[in-house]
Amino acid sequence: MGKPGIIDIRAKEDSFILTVESTGAIKASQLLLNAIDVLKQKLDAVRLSDDTVDADDQFGELGAHMRVGRSLL
Repeated sequence: MGKPGIIDIRAKEDSFILTVESTGAIKASQLLLNAIDVLKQKLDAVRLSDDTVDADDQFGELGAHMRVGRSLL
């Protein structure tokens, strides 16, 4: 398969390759920025969820109903 030793491929621990494809309706760079915004919102929801569970534990039955039906973005 090809000529061995022509190129040397090594993994980098601190980097990765990300391929973003678009139909052209939205630029790939904008899609990536939008995806980062959505990820931030979801991480905030998880963080708030943890805070709510801590508050629920503090207030016992009074706060327990708040967990029912709550979902992440």
